[in-house]
Amino acid sequence: MWYNKISITLFSLLMSGVINAQDKLTLPEIPESLKENAYSVVRQNEQEFTYQSNVSGVQKNTSVITVLDSKGNNAANFVCPCDMFCELRKFHGNIYDAKGNLIRKIKQSDLKFTEYSSELASDDKYYYYECAVPIYPFTVKYEWETKHKKGLIGIPMFAPQSDYNQSIEKATYRFYSPQNADFIYKAVNMKAQPEKKTGEEGSYQEWTLTNLTAIEDEPFAESLSTLIPKLYIVPKNFTYDNTHGDMSNWNTFGNWQYSLLKDRDVLSEASKQKLAELTKECRSDREKVKAVYDYLAKTTRYVSIQLGIGGLQPMSAEEVAKAGFSDCKGLSNYMRAMLKEVGIPSTYTVISTYNPRLIKDFASANQMNHVILQVTLPEETLWLECTNPKLPFGFVHSDIAGHDALLIKETGGEICQLPTYKDSLSKESHTATISLTEQGNATANVTRVSHLFQYEAAQEFTELSPNKQIDYLREKILLPQAKVNNISFTENKSASPSIAIHYNVECERYGSKTGNRLFVPINVFRRGLPKLTTKNRIHSIYIKTGFMDNDTIVLEAPKNYLVESLPKPIAIEKTFGKFYSTINLDGDKILIINQLLLHSGKYDIKLYPEFTAFCKDVSNAYSSNVILKKKSE
Repeated sequence: MWYNKISITLFSLLMSGVINAQDKLTLPEIPESLKENAYSVVRQNEQEFTYQSNVSGVQKNTSVITVLDSKGNNAANFVCPCDMFCELRKFHGNIYDAKGNLIRKIKQSDLKFTEYSSELASDDKYYYYECAVPIYPFTVKYEWETKHKKGLIGIPMFAPQSDYNQSIEKATYRFYSPQNADFIYKAVNMKAQPEKKTGEEGSYQEWTLTNLTAIEDEPFAESLSTLIPKLYIVPKNFTYDNTHGDMSNWNTFGNWQYSLLKDRDVLSEASKQKLAELTKECRSDREKVKAVYDYLAKTTRYVSIQLGIGGLQPMSAEEVAKAGFSDCKGLSNYMRAMLKEVGIPSTYTVISTYNPRLIKDFASANQMNHVILQVTLPEETLWLECTNPKLPFGFVHSDIAGHDALLIKETGGEICQLPTYKDSLSKESHTATISLTEQGNATANVTRVSHLFQYEAAQEFTELSPNKQIDYLREKILLPQAKVNNISFTENKSASPSIAIHYNVECERYGSKTGNRLFVPINVFRRGLPKLTTKNRIHSIYIKTGFMDNDTIVLEAPKNYLVESLPKPIAIEKTFGKFYSTINLDGDKILIINQLLLHSGKYDIKLYPEFTAFCKDVSNAYSSNVILKKKSE
């Protein structure tokens, strides 16, 4: 954030003693171990939740954070999300300088308020404060209280380490509940065990974390949410917006979810007649499913709707039919209703697009954020993504492939795992013929074919304008002045989709000329793998999505040039991947073949030096050159 002269002057006045000097925050020195790799340090984080009844509770929060430099500014901001189930009741904040002197008080009236949301309909609202202090380090202390009402499907989660490069000096969670109330908790990445204590407000359980070092954002690491300590607490029997459920396990939670679908699959007579007409020529159940899926894509669009229990309950099928839009819940339920009408059963399925694994022995609503539809046919099981009509029928996209999911059945919830594809099938290839001139200029005919997940990444190309398509391809080519033209493409939208893009390239500086030699890059379509540092690795190696790149390039040298040097062949095979490169003379042409296969998975940290070397060798191979020398006259 930028600061003008007035704000800096005001800050200087505050520093000079406008605020009473007795308002001082005394904190111990931050241990050096907590400063390492840290932009901010949580000095104190106290969360206290009092369970008043199955529909209400109060949460009290205290947060003291020291910001060490400008990279930690976001940690000093205050954000409190609210909705019809939660309201902010009290707030107070103070900002202190490096010596603990109070330089600014923040009142509740200083908070900004917004009901803006990316959803079409939402009852979300946010109170926030942007903390702007131009001198480091500084410390901010926030104290606030929220009231939870109309039902508690879960107790607010304890996750005090909210960002990379943030350490924790001390964090405490206290949970007050009546003795007759039954709760289930699950600690993740936490060794701390709860202590049973008694205070002025009664007995409570307390969890304490101390001296957690900062987590750096490392390449090829799991997401921060899987690395930080978290504590989940859910009531075994819950009430939520006048509905009642049992969170004992995934099966009982699924029973409650199924109850939210009751009578929401009813269609009008007009809709039924349309479906009958739509499927009358279909010769198999699969053809019926595709006909209905295509109809859904043509007649509806996705919007996010988060109103009350609508965050978990879909719009009725007929409401979606009339409106022509809904969210993942409503569209999946509408598809389910239409399939039921044509005699094909399907299963409403809840899944996470960000976390591939559910905690098997602990059920909670906040582990999932998306809904799809399972259709089991005699010859195959289909997983229908009802929110994105651009995805081919039968294709399981990368945000859900291989993820755990919860099937919502009449008999309750049932955990399953979606299928995924072999890494080698998510491939992308370049086939190119490149003609060089004596000056290092070149023309090239190129075909790029992308399959499965690599198709998914390239699918945006089909919707770009011609000029944007040129920009898209030019950005992928490692040449300073490449001109792309004659673009065409063919798209295969089957269950194993692909896209083939054909284009020509003209470049005035393809090869670098030095005296009577031309230095020609072997592959201008690949950057290789990221260059990794060799410093100590903290986390395991995690490759979320595997892939194969396979390129065949033919270089046609100028007639009066000979090959002086070719890069040596490379064959590397490791646990996490393979790389092969061969460069040979084929008559008067140079044939280049590069193949990289990267395996998805999680690999032991001990392999990091080997993985670093692998990435370096692959990148060096892609950036190597063929050296051509002009024939002597």
